Amino acid sequence: MDNMKTGQLIRQLRKEKDMTQRELADKLHITDRAVSKWERGLCAPEISLLEPLAEALGCSVLDLMAGERTVRAEGSQEEARTRDVLHYSIQQVRRRVRLTRRRWLLAAAAVALVLLLGGTALWRSGVLFVVARSTSPDGSEAVTVYSKDLVSGGFGLTDATSLIVRHDSGGETRITYGDHAFQGLWWAPDSSKYVLALDYGGKTYLALAWLEYSSERNLPAYLASAMAQNSHLNQYGWTEEDGQPDIDFQFLQWGLDSQSMLIYYAFTGGDGQRHDGYFWYNCVDGSIRAVLELTSQ
Repeated sequence: MDNMKTGQLIRQLRKEKDMTQRELADKLHITDRAVSKWERGLCAPEISLLEPLAEALGCSVLDLMAGERTVRAEGSQEEARTRDVLHYSIQQVRRRVRLTRRRWLLAAAAVALVLLLGGTALWRSGVLFVVARSTSPDGSEAVTVYSKDLVSGGFGLTDATSLIVRHDSGGETRITYGDHAFQGLWWAPDSSKYVLALDYGGKTYLALAWLEYSSERNLPAYLASAMAQNSHLNQYGWTEEDGQPDIDFQFLQWGLDSQSMLIYYAFTGGDGQRHDGYFWYNCVDGSIRAVLELTSQ
């Protein structure tokens, strides 16, 4: 097919039909820009459009392919053979398009399945939600902190601080604290315990995990009780019997004996004044020593 000759014929027949490029394009359900390209010889009509184009222009498919009007008896064998070949070609093109589309759909489905299975595996493993990892000084215990709640077989959809403590024995302990932001985790030098800090609505919650006893203490409650019994700290207008004030505790560091911990405290006493400072707290006997007060105003 000579694109220039076919394009000139299309232009000639269109004008004889007194049709604009837009009107011819509408009959074929294409754009007038495509018709313009045909008539300028920039490209040829697709095979699937030859028959409807010939019908719209009042010519034969052979005329379009030859680029000129030819005189043939209506229903001639040549015309019939051309039509048969054209139909066969169109069917083959459509078949190849269907096969190609099917292959792409199967490939896309396979990729989607792999991504789904891979994403599910990653979700269940928790690797997407790791916030922090911490190993005990002697290497016997390892804690991984996650940002999703723990459920059977993996992780759920709810935001939460969750811990998986893996022991040297091969076992593990799984804990979920709810939707509270992780602040830090500190191991005792002897690896027998650690302190966990979480943000509870703007206030720090401290948990003392004692691995050898498989127990966990609400550390602020123990600290407040120890403060109430300390002669220096309970002089500010409150006692344990009166109810403990709202005290802000911050863990700073462990002592070398793995029993003592340096704690920062701050509270407003019964005297209406703010008090803050530091002390060493012994988590074994519950005593407080070396109190250092920073402010009293």
